[in-house]
Order: sequence, then C-alpha cells, then structure tokens
Amino acid sequence: MFKALNAIIENKISESNLDFYTVIIGTKPSQGARSPKLWNKVYDYEEKKAQMIPLDVKEDKLEQVFNYLKEDKQCLGGAVAVPYKEKIFNLIKENVEEEIRAIGAVNCFHRPTNGSLINEFTGTNTDGEAALEPIRQQLIESQNLTVGLLGFGGAGKAIFSFLLRDFEEKHKVCLFNRSLVHTKDSKKNELYSYTFNDLDTLLPHIDLLINATSVGHVESIHKTPVPAKLLAKAKKNLVVYDIIYDPIKTTLLKDSEEKGLKTINGLRMNLIQAVLAYSDTNPSRLAKEEIFEIISQL
Repeated sequence: MFKALNAIIENKISESNLDFYTVIIGTKPSQGARSPKLWNKVYDYEEKKAQMIPLDVKEDKLEQVFNYLKEDKQCLGGAVAVPYKEKIFNLIKENVEEEIRAIGAVNCFHRPTNGSLINEFTGTNTDGEAALEPIRQQLIESQNLTVGLLGFGGAGKAIFSFLLRDFEEKHKVCLFNRSLVHTKDSKKNELYSYTFNDLDTLLPHIDLLINATSVGHVESIHKTPVPAKLLAKAKKNLVVYDIIYDPIKTTLLKDSEEKGLKTINGLRMNLIQAVLAYSDTNPSRLAKEEIFEIISQL
C-alpha cells in the first residue's frame, strides 16, 4: 500500500488494508511523537479502519512527500511537527484562511470542506488556541501582566497571534527571539521585540514566561533557553510555562522549581491541539469534549 511512499521517507511503513490514513510529518516523528498514539486511540474507539502514521522526512524530500499525500485520496491530511510548520504552510498558503496567513505556519493540514479545493490540502494552526488554554484563567483574571514569549517559530507565531488577538488590550506581550522581529500584527502598532540577550535585564519585570522554542526538547534535553542563574533574578510569583511535553519536565522547569517558581508543562496543550487537529482533519461523530476524554486516558 505504501511502497512508493516508503521510497521517499526515512522510516518504513508496514500498515495495509486501511480505509484511510493520516500522517504526522517531521524529521523523526517515528521516534517519539505523541500524536499517533492519541489519534489512533480515537480511531479504535470509533472502530475505524484507519491509522495515523509517522513520516520521517528529509527536508529535500518534503515537497515530494507532500505532493504524494495530496494525490493519494486515502490520505485525509494530518499533523506537522517541528521544523516543517512554516515549510508546509508555504506549500498551501493560497488555500488557508487569512488568520493562518498572518501566523505563517501550520501544524495541521487536511482536505477542505470547500468542494472547489477537493484535490488540494488546506491547513490550520491549533498551537495558539491550545497553548493559551492552560494559562487562560490567569490571563483573564489578572490585569497588566508582562508576558514574555520565547521564540518566534511556528508555535511561537501562533501563540503570539492569539495573545494579541485576545489579550493585547489587557497585558503587555514581550517577544524574545534570536533576532528582532518586525510585524504589523499589533493593533497598537507597538511591538515589544527583543533578543534573548535582553532577558538579562527584562526577566525581573516579567509575570508569565512562555517557552515556545524547541530548546529543552528530548533532542536537546539538557539545554535551557533561560540559564538557571538568570532565574534567580525573577519575581517570586513568576509563572514559567514550557509548551514542550517531551520530556514532561524540561531543564527550564526543573531549574524554575528549584527557585520556588510555579511551572506548567506542555502536556495539556499537546492534548488540546490534538483534539482540535483531529476534529479539523477527520469526519467524526464525536464532540471535541468526547475526543479529549478518550485521549486523556493515555
């Protein structure tokens, strides 16, 4: 069933006799991506003859793999892992909604409901909405927080966009990146953009710190975007939120807990974005709340 696909990916697929399938595309999702476990549990619950399959893809084969999936009508779409969220966006940017174009990255691609694009994929980005859910109560109940967002890759762009959309009038959002970011997303036309070097002087003024970089992920497990000695300068009530879920407790979170700071890991975000992406990609009789209950049992 997947002979031609196996020839252009790095891992091997052995599944066969499926009515349809979905995928997660990344450099090495076969070595730890959680989405296949989550989606496949829902497929089992719905008694569907379907599977989410991880595809390990080299960058020079990405477009070839994507075109293969687009032509295969048994493929409904799927998820996009780091570092391909912006690259996949560029392949489908003419087919996505304006809000997603503003983000410039997708973490989910799927067949559109619009019949005129039946032979294409469209895409969305569930990272922003999912990432804000674990901290939404704090953002709603508090006033004039200074929110520090680390990173402006695919997830960072989505989180930044949703922070501005929902909370720009209420809180100050400071963006830290390797280089200064220039964007017109801000309604105030005033963007607080800094480099990581500026954390040294600005961290003491931050109330909520969100790590949207991949630093500290399982492939760089001993690294952190914020040195431990710098955390000593933080407010006592600083909340440190790392959207990484593998490992559950990153070096950043460990260092923060040692300083007595409150921490939040990325596990709940991962579950919520999986629910949203599954609902966008798959025809299903289940409500989002039911899907969440199914996958949260893993």
